[in-house]
Amino acid sequence: MRLAAAAIALACLLPAAAPAKDTARVETAFTPGDDIAMLIVGRIGQARRSVQMQAYLFTDRAIANALVSARRRGLEVEVIGDAGQHANGGLPHLKALDRAGAKVWLDGGHAAAHDKVIILDGALPEATVITGSYNFTRAAQQANAENVVVISGNRAVTDRFVANFEKHRRESTPWR
Repeated sequence: MRLAAAAIALACLLPAAAPAKDTARVETAFTPGDDIAMLIVGRIGQARRSVQMQAYLFTDRAIANALVSARRRGLEVEVIGDAGQHANGGLPHLKALDRAGAKVWLDGGHAAAHDKVIILDGALPEATVITGSYNFTRAAQQANAENVVVISGNRAVTDRFVANFEKHRRESTPWR
């Protein structure tokens, strides 16, 4: 009886998990070996309405160009970068994204805004979330052991990532 009561109490303290109501399509990629940068560029190229990105480091020019292209196609593009990494030069493409009309914020409210997430078409049923250890850098592609998980078609998972993005956006400072 005590064990059951302790288990219930513990369950009440744990963060809510996304219920698995929808079936997800899941794809994985790893470096070295897989071309994660081009996987990301391709997925951004397929987006129809929006791209939301949270980046700790962001130096990959091909991914930056894909985001600029998405903005030029009329998509809403939003990027939240780590303020400390920006101050150290780890987010050099924010200026180009801002000039292209993307909305850019800096998250300085944490020791590290270490999220590495891209949400594609977050409001649509076929939304996609890309997340994992992969920083959006050339080193992540060419030198590091990294991973991404691409999750599509699961509303509950997407909604959790969108809610987290919106929370961090509210807590961040506009880039300019």
